[in-house]
Amino acid sequence: MTSDPAESTTVAQQNPEAEQLYFQLMVAPPEDPFPVYRRLRETAPALLTSDGSALVLSRHQDCDAALRHRSFGKGDEWLRLHVKDIPEQELRPVMERMQRSMILTNPPDHTRLRRVVSSAFTARHVEALSPSILRWTDELLDRLAAEPGGDFMTTFAMPLPVNVISDLLGIPEEDRAGIAPAIHDMGLLIEPAAGPEEIVIGARAENSLAGYFAELLAAKRKNPGDDMLSRLTVSEGENLDETEAIATAILLFAGGNKPTANMLGNGLNALLNTPGELERLRADRSLIRSAVEEMLRYDAPAHVDVISVLEPVTFLGFELTPGQTVISMLGSANRDPEAFADPDTFDVGRRENPHLSFAAGLHYCLGGPLARLEGEIFLHRLLDRFGKVAVGEPKRNPGLGHHGFESLPVTLRA
Repeated sequence: MTSDPAESTTVAQQNPEAEQLYFQLMVAPPEDPFPVYRRLRETAPALLTSDGSALVLSRHQDCDAALRHRSFGKGDEWLRLHVKDIPEQELRPVMERMQRSMILTNPPDHTRLRRVVSSAFTARHVEALSPSILRWTDELLDRLAAEPGGDFMTTFAMPLPVNVISDLLGIPEEDRAGIAPAIHDMGLLIEPAAGPEEIVIGARAENSLAGYFAELLAAKRKNPGDDMLSRLTVSEGENLDETEAIATAILLFAGGNKPTANMLGNGLNALLNTPGELERLRADRSLIRSAVEEMLRYDAPAHVDVISVLEPVTFLGFELTPGQTVISMLGSANRDPEAFADPDTFDVGRRENPHLSFAAGLHYCLGGPLARLEGEIFLHRLLDRFGKVAVGEPKRNPGLGHHGFESLPVTLRA
């Protein structure tokens, strides 16, 4: 049995008050969850649920240690509990694909699957996407500027990553608008507060994307191009079977979309509602890179990460066994005052910013560099082209699996 990190001072404990806070977050998350996170950190930063199924972490140090711990990894225990009331015929094919994708696999399968696609996300390959990102950014900003008070989410934040990841994957432009809505619905599968009817919607969306990618991958096998999906079909010693290829295509398409859209929406809202920060960027463009990191930290696109116990381990003074889960509250970790100075302040010039918005360890988000680049190019072009930027009354999607806005009215003027 391995032991927990010696440097942590947190001790796992049961606490009825903290458990009530945790269930509030998971079942009916408030629009502003950060006061609840603060109370959770102060009450029981390592909470053992009363049924013994989960260890809930809310401090940065502990979340980071758990995400990197060799005794933890991905599993389907939490997901199976989440979807237990869903008819088998709706769920079985979805579970089969998810269990074969990088999102729920561990080495050696995870290593093999990640190796197939990782070359597309090197710094050199991501930078090569800059012209595509710039083209889509300007085109979508044109559309948004033409409609004062238009919805930033539907006009810009969601279409940008859809088109950028589609360019990388090789999805025909004429298909994109038709399959993009399924991304939103599929996200219900990992949303803790989703009910049975919503999970069925998510399962059907995943099934529809599976059907689409099965046909597209078949076409790529017959006529491969210079794109990521074509590479999934070509044997290079790491070739994938049909289920793995479809699951990987879905993961790349979905993973390259909703999180980036939420980053853009959450970040722009924070930037425009923090006095002086937009003008700081205008005066000093060198802050744009740190501004994107702050957008990711301050209001992360996903607030929760669930991993499984793979082998017996003592962690934070408690013995965990396979079958239990470890839940990292990333939104809380990113506002931990022990890790960040003045954590509730949005600061585009923040220097020390070890946020966990892309997780950490073996399952660190592969698309992180691409999301960062999209954010940086967006901010550069926003400042280049518009002297006045105003945000209206937004409508928040209070979920934790995907945390963002349903709508965010924005007015752009030169």
